[in-house]
Amino acid sequence: MAENIRRNSKQRQLVLEAVKSTCTHPTAEEVFQIVRQQNPTISLGTVYRNLNLLAEMGLILKLDLGVERDHFDGTKEEHGHLVCTRCGAIEDLPCALSASIRSTMEHELDRQMDSIYLTVTGLCKECSCGHMKQ
Repeated sequence: MAENIRRNSKQRQLVLEAVKSTCTHPTAEEVFQIVRQQNPTISLGTVYRNLNLLAEMGLILKLDLGVERDHFDGTKEEHGHLVCTRCGAIEDLPCALSASIRSTMEHELDRQMDSIYLTVTGLCKECSCGHMKQ
C-alpha cells in the first residue's frame, strides 16, 4: 500500500483538490472532467483508482446514497445528505442534525454510537422553492 500512496502523487493531489473544491458531491466522471482541465492525459481509470484510494485513506468520503453511481465528498466531518427526488442534486444537511440524531439514538437505545451517516430523500432548496411557487 505504501507504494500505491507514493505513485502518481501529482495525479492523486489533483483528484483530491477536485473533490475538496466542490460542494456538489461529484461522481468519478465529474471529477475526471475537472481534473482533465489541468491534466489532459489523465485517464478515467486513474481517477477511479485515486478516488477509491483517497476514500480508503480517509481523506474523502465515498457516499453510497442509493443512487446509480458513487459520489464523493471532501467534507469528512459527520453530516447528513439530502438527495433530491426531482433533480437528483445532493445537499449537505447541518452537522448539528446528525449530532442530534446520534444523541437521541444513544439515549433511546442505551448504546454509544461512533458516527451516523444520514441520507434523506426529498426536494432540494431549488426544487422546493419552485414547488412552493406553483
